[in-house]
Amino acid sequence: MKLSLPTTTLAAAAILALAGTALPPALAAQAACPTPAATNAKPTWKHGTPEYNDFLAITKATDPGTKAKLAAAFAQKYPDSDYKNQALQIEMSAQAQSPATRADAVKTAEDLTHASTANGGELLAAYTVIAYLQPTLVQPTDPDLANKMTALTQAATCGEQLVSSAPAAQQAQANAIFNKALGFAQLNSKQYDAAVTTLTKAAQENPADALPYYWIGVAEVTKPTPDYNAGIFYLAKASDLAPQAAAISAYLNTVYTTYHGSTDGLQEVLATAKASPTPPADFKVPSKIDLQNAANMAAYQAALEKQRNTLPPEDTFAGIEARLKRPELASAEWKKVKGQGYELDGIIKSITDKTADIAVGSDENAPADVHLILFTPLKKLPKVGEKVTFSGAADAFKPNPPDASATFLLTMNQGTIKGYSPTAEKSGGQ
Repeated sequence: MKLSLPTTTLAAAAILALAGTALPPALAAQAACPTPAATNAKPTWKHGTPEYNDFLAITKATDPGTKAKLAAAFAQKYPDSDYKNQALQIEMSAQAQSPATRADAVKTAEDLTHASTANGGELLAAYTVIAYLQPTLVQPTDPDLANKMTALTQAATCGEQLVSSAPAAQQAQANAIFNKALGFAQLNSKQYDAAVTTLTKAAQENPADALPYYWIGVAEVTKPTPDYNAGIFYLAKASDLAPQAAAISAYLNTVYTTYHGSTDGLQEVLATAKASPTPPADFKVPSKIDLQNAANMAAYQAALEKQRNTLPPEDTFAGIEARLKRPELASAEWKKVKGQGYELDGIIKSITDKTADIAVGSDENAPADVHLILFTPLKKLPKVGEKVTFSGAADAFKPNPPDASATFLLTMNQGTIKGYSPTAEKSGGQ
């Protein structure tokens, strides 16, 4: 008996466009992957009209739940049918349509991968379902997580091997699914660097999908040496692509505020992520420690600036020096100081009978800050390093123009050094 189904019925059995691709059995997988069976070019209805009618009923069912039940019943009733694998494909396709039965779709797909009669197209359809659905079903607290990630890795790896001989358009579609699934498995197996590499491929293959970016972000901030800049960028990219996904937005906010200390700047990060698929070279989110260090440095600099701006009293030599070194104060100060006489204490740094270079104050290591031109040449010279009291009138200063960073020197004329200058001659000169 030869019975046939309409071509449209067979097309309806396909889960994805990929599922209809019959791949040659010569495409052998690695040791962990089953070898595809040869495609049965002439399937027959081994059980005659009852088998045909049962299969036809599957294809005519419009309700996904009914279709899945009929397909499951067919596979159980006719375990040796040439159409059993097609029935399993229809069953997992129908199950995949409802969130409540997607776990069943994964189970059916796993059964199909264990079928020794499954050809390349049927195996590829099953691997695609597993790779597409399992990441949406598994929970981090699942006690069987490790085994499920191993199975997911196999599905992604074997599927990618099978699709390599498919048309280019189908390869692009499938590789995005398989890389995404493999990256998810690597992430949950704590292979963080491998996950970032694989998920980056998935993001490039399907840049509109938020999940690869989200999982890259999770990997970057979870690995032993976290990269929070990259992690926050990719979490922001995922949030931008899926603004309706509250879980992604919430996780981004948690990571960002924990690292940065507040939500300040987050909108700018989202805008940057929106404009680029990868972090710009200069992208950086300052951490709480960075911000605290910057605040501490700013406070320190402010204190230094305040100290610099706090001038000594203007009736002291230090006050005169400080003001003459400030460009904005020097002119007014010099009008007050020029020609005025001062008596000061200091230490001789160098001496001749006509001039003396003196360091005002008592610091023996300080450089000279007064050049004293003596009113009357000295007959007896004080020693270098000797503490003296001297007087004179302000005549010039340098640097001029003023420079707060340069060495200051005030020139005084009509100078005398107490105990060394002849007082009678000084008095007679005035």
